[in-house]
Amino acid sequence: MKRKWYPPLLSVFVFGVIGCAQTNRRTHPAPAEGPVVQTAFHPADAAHPQQGMATALAPAASPPELSGPQPVDAYIRRALAENRTVQAAFHNVQSLKYRIPQVTALDDPVVSNTIFPIPSVAPQYSLMGYNPYNMTLAQQFPWFGTRRLRGEVADRDVRVALAELAVAQLDAVTAVRRAYFDLYAAERTRAVLAENRKILEDFHAIAKSRLASGGSQQDVIRAETLISELDRTLAGNQQEVVTARAALARQVHVSPEVDLRSLPELPMAGVPVEIERLYQLAVTARPELRGRLEAIARDEKAIELARKRFYPNVTLGLTYMDMEKTNAQTPQTAGGMPNVGLFVAFNLPVYRDKYRAGVCEAKERALADTKLYEAERDEANSEITDFLTQAKVQQNVLGLLRDSILPRTRDTLELAKSDYKVNNVDIATVLSAQREVLQVQIQVAQVEAELGKALAALERAVGSQVNERTLEPKPVEAASPTPPPQPANISSPFRPTTPPATPEADRNRLPEPH
Repeated sequence: MKRKWYPPLLSVFVFGVIGCAQTNRRTHPAPAEGPVVQTAFHPADAAHPQQGMATALAPAASPPELSGPQPVDAYIRRALAENRTVQAAFHNVQSLKYRIPQVTALDDPVVSNTIFPIPSVAPQYSLMGYNPYNMTLAQQFPWFGTRRLRGEVADRDVRVALAELAVAQLDAVTAVRRAYFDLYAAERTRAVLAENRKILEDFHAIAKSRLASGGSQQDVIRAETLISELDRTLAGNQQEVVTARAALARQVHVSPEVDLRSLPELPMAGVPVEIERLYQLAVTARPELRGRLEAIARDEKAIELARKRFYPNVTLGLTYMDMEKTNAQTPQTAGGMPNVGLFVAFNLPVYRDKYRAGVCEAKERALADTKLYEAERDEANSEITDFLTQAKVQQNVLGLLRDSILPRTRDTLELAKSDYKVNNVDIATVLSAQREVLQVQIQVAQVEAELGKALAALERAVGSQVNERTLEPKPVEAASPTPPPQPANISSPFRPTTPPATPEADRNRLPEPH
């Protein structure tokens, strides 16, 4: 009777140890191909777990690399490294990489143990003896190619997530540029207002000095009134500066109290001319389109995977039966030799309508993603046309303000100053000319910002920079069917690659189910 408990106890001990080893190993998963870092993000200055979450996740106070006036590229680099939406998309890619070894691995083997402790109601064999214990070990194997297709579908999910990462990067870049240009317009307006206030103070001093020689008190009052209006405008401008600075701080993950500044002058921005080239560049570089192409490729693999369900899964197993002469009903004839057997099992895929529905579902999903690709392409073309028109209009308005209107208002102001010195005009004429110059200068700063934001929106619609280098003509190559692009470099928001083939999937192209 002692021997019959040894195999069950041994098996429980062995599989318990194996289970513990598996649990310990799962806490350190093997990385996927390529340099994959830990999924959880732990900054070097992470707070203690007992510390409050608000303190632990507080933005940076004042990064030294952002002190003083900075070009927009400095804020873009900071946003791509620290923007939390971009980091979330990055870790989503990392998490999907860990799905590949999961879906390509075999299912866990199944072990079954059966114990018959009471000989009188246990299996008895006249030639073999008493059967106190049975053990069965089984492993299921999917049909040929199933695991490979699962891995390919999971790999396409990673590539779709890479495209989403590029979308997050582009959105962050666009948001940084819009906030930067708003900050530039507000700071430039503040500088113009401060400069004009000094001029008005000079006029106010001149008007007061003329009171002794018969000057008008009204001139002094008018100058003081205009200075007060200017101070009111400066107060509203301060709110615009704070709002733009807070929007920029949010994108670069710093405190809104940080004194972020723009350059005093923006570089000249060129507006592209060839709209057809922009359409072609969008097909290449826009991450939403590349993500849709990867989704279509994933759906085609999913159709093949759904077809695999028409074939059975094979299960291979091992059976061990312990035998004893002790407590056997016929101990004289019982051999007491343990039995070892092998077995093969498989499921019967007889409900074929269910599997046909699965294939049709995968087909419809592929068609849906194809239509979404076409809709995304139409949306990209519409946005390109809209934003390019806005940029051209702002460029024309800016040229008109800089080259025509501003010089004329300044000339008018200089003439008014000269006439006022010889008492040919009153100070109201001079102040009116000064106000016109001020308004045009503010309009120039605002239009410069609007032009920058229009170009930022245009580059977001294209998915790439629209400078002369990216828009230079390329030699036309012979058309050949190519697979969707490999998104290895998709993490860069401005990196065009070879244009992928346009998907032409339709219902007739997709294979029918078996």
